[in-house]
Amino acid sequence: MEAIMHRITRSACLFQAMVILLMMFTLNSARAAELAGHIIMVKGDVTAQAADGSSRNLKRRDEIYPSDTIRTGTGSRVQIRFIDNALLALQENSQLSIHAYQQADADGKGGKVLMELVEGGFRTLTGSIGKGNKEAYRVDTPVASIGIRGTLYSALLAKGQLMAGVWKGGITLSSDQGDFNLGQNADFNFGVLGNTGFQGMLEAPQALDNADSDVIPDSMSTTGSENPDGSTPPPGTATTSPATTVLNNTSGDNKVPPPLDQDADSGHEDTLKEAGNLIDNTPPDGGDGGDGGDGGPVITSPDLRLSSEEFTAFLTSTSVGSIIVNGKAIPVSAFRDERGEPVFVSVDDNKGIDITRYSGTTDSTLLPEMADIAGIEWGIWNGSAEAPVSQLLEESSLVVTAVESPVMWVIANPALEGNIPTSGSVYFGGTQALGTDSKGNALLSASGNFDLDFSTGIVSNGFLSADYADGSGGQSIGGNFWNADFTGTIRAGGANGKNTALVQMQFGTGYHGESSALDAVASQFSGVLVAPSGGVFAGSFNLIDMDGNSAAGIVVWPQQVRTGQF
Repeated sequence: MEAIMHRITRSACLFQAMVILLMMFTLNSARAAELAGHIIMVKGDVTAQAADGSSRNLKRRDEIYPSDTIRTGTGSRVQIRFIDNALLALQENSQLSIHAYQQADADGKGGKVLMELVEGGFRTLTGSIGKGNKEAYRVDTPVASIGIRGTLYSALLAKGQLMAGVWKGGITLSSDQGDFNLGQNADFNFGVLGNTGFQGMLEAPQALDNADSDVIPDSMSTTGSENPDGSTPPPGTATTSPATTVLNNTSGDNKVPPPLDQDADSGHEDTLKEAGNLIDNTPPDGGDGGDGGDGGPVITSPDLRLSSEEFTAFLTSTSVGSIIVNGKAIPVSAFRDERGEPVFVSVDDNKGIDITRYSGTTDSTLLPEMADIAGIEWGIWNGSAEAPVSQLLEESSLVVTAVESPVMWVIANPALEGNIPTSGSVYFGGTQALGTDSKGNALLSASGNFDLDFSTGIVSNGFLSADYADGSGGQSIGGNFWNADFTGTIRAGGANGKNTALVQMQFGTGYHGESSALDAVASQFSGVLVAPSGGVFAGSFNLIDMDGNSAAGIVVWPQQVRTGQF
């Protein structure tokens, strides 16, 4: 929340849509704070029941929250990646309740995992929670509670008994019969705990090693459960068979058994990481995860479409602008990806968040000449069937909507509120523009101007004209020509507000061609006064006539010395 508000303060102002955008990311960040994990694989019938009793069918990439109870049907299974990068595979006919799953704060405090295995079984590769504070992780079962010492382990409930096994690290089974260690520095890797006591084993029993098994053979409940004299050992006593006297060896890189194997020949933790099935949370600098390897803080992303590094870049960027997609201008916030290409974040008509990005590179060969004006940048992405521009239009979904046509964009940094004059009158105007109409006809030329009185914040005497190709590649005089007058303000708070960098226009009268009137209500025009002191206006417009035709454009108008009517 504080980071997002800092972003708003630094930017001083954004397009009105950007205000909605940041509010939504604030809500998503709050929601992310409650997130327990995501589904990475589903087979068969798998559901999640929320605390209010509502149930939902789970699919890949769905979110899991604390208070969810996950259930798998016969022949079904699910794999979950939790927020601390733990992996858990829940087998068929199982029920797992997530009571708490909370990541630690920046000081390493507050992390907590509390789950309950009600029936069935799972195999898990634990994450960062519990590695420092072992008390932070616990899985309850009807038989015993399970604590960890940084581990890969399995647990299975059947016939009133808890069977557990360790392939890496160690666990502790705690019940009213005592505490029983398995794995690292313990006598056994595997064991069964029930009302007759604890039985330790060095090798994985078939029921535990078989991901499809949901029973414990009857022989396991008795073999080795008696002392040589036939007496029953007291509760809390670890029993052994005569041959099980060798300590386990879990210090090596033991093979990960199914179902955590993602490939037939892969099972080691390193292999899972290389395959992208396990995220390594260790920062590049070997630190404790408090930064991204370069000393700067990295904030967990609330949306799968942005990495944590990208979300951090979004929050710290002050760049705003516009993109033109399929003949429509869209206000955006912008940041750079690791290649230096811009990534655009916008709000759609339903107040959802959209991400627009391009795997190619910006083409500047067809751009109108523009001097280095106040650090403004613009470009064209030549989207095509072979290399489309990607739009990700669904929250926390990697489903791509391909744009196979050029996308135009402009980026600028708004002036800070304190740097915008509070008195005097200036004049903006220019001819630098990019655009296209809804039929794909390119903008051939555009010009415009307006007066701005800083003492009142009022925009007056505004005029815009734009000429687009006629569809055959040539200019059609009067046929595809737009013009309109407008007024506006730089005071989002009304007459009593302060001057801001946001310039919001309101169209008056206008025409498209010789006969079609402008729909002044549906048409839009907005922009920003550019840093450092508002000497340049950068904005975008959407023009719509009464017949439903539309055209869009991006304009850059510096302050001008008035020499007569523009």
